Amino acid sequence: MTGPTRLSVIRTGSRSRVHRTTGHLTARTMDQDAYGARVGLLATQALLLSGDDVRIEVDVAPGAWLDVVETTGTVAYEGDAPSSWAIDATVGDEAVLTWAGKPFVVSDGIATHRDTRIRLHGTGRVLMQEKIVLGRAGQTGGDLTTSLNAMDDTGPVQVEHLDLTRQARSMPGVLGSLRSMDTVTALGWSPEPPGKPEAGTTGPGETYFRLDRAGAVLRWIGIGRFRDRLCDPAFAAWCEEAMRGHRCQDQLATQRLSHVHKTQAATG
Repeated sequence: MTGPTRLSVIRTGSRSRVHRTTGHLTARTMDQDAYGARVGLLATQALLLSGDDVRIEVDVAPGAWLDVVETTGTVAYEGDAPSSWAIDATVGDEAVLTWAGKPFVVSDGIATHRDTRIRLHGTGRVLMQEKIVLGRAGQTGGDLTTSLNAMDDTGPVQVEHLDLTRQARSMPGVLGSLRSMDTVTALGWSPEPPGKPEAGTTGPGETYFRLDRAGAVLRWIGIGRFRDRLCDPAFAAWCEEAMRGHRCQDQLATQRLSHVHKTQAATG
């Protein structure tokens, strides 16, 4: 049985310390300064096969920052045994964790579960993007459930469970023929999306809402490939807000915004 992938970063006086343990994934440092690091996740084997249980444990020490980059998307392949993908993150006081996920594709003939658990301390902030695709080309997709459980020093910040099994999503008012979902979640502060649309009126298939506590969620749902023009720019803009005050982070946020603007110009 493969153990969890562990990743931690500690702020130091001259250069941050990054510790990593390889599991189904391995981590490679892409950029680093005294406060934190940008780290790429690479698969050490074919993922996500039937029966795989991928676990990623992350610890961002107080005052540090960590930017996680998924280098490729993930396909949950068909098989008799369920598969799972779990993230367990702890973010210290004045620390920042940003995580831009690549598409997670659920093939026909598989039951898979995505679980994210976050513990925030003090003024820590988390920004995560999750892209779901139900089915490969020509497929409708198998059974998917997702859960998010985020806590801070006071109690729950965001608790969500989505039942996207074939039976559930075929019910009236759920997903129907829609196959793609893009979700950006900010925890620790409540940013506004680009353009500042009113809650629930960002257009067909798009929803923005503030959490009761410090946080906000932006979600787009559509057919086929990701064609929303809101979630990627929102992630880049919110990343800049979350990273403000961390020298290297400011540079990374600027790079994200530049990349989004170039992509929009190319596809415009």
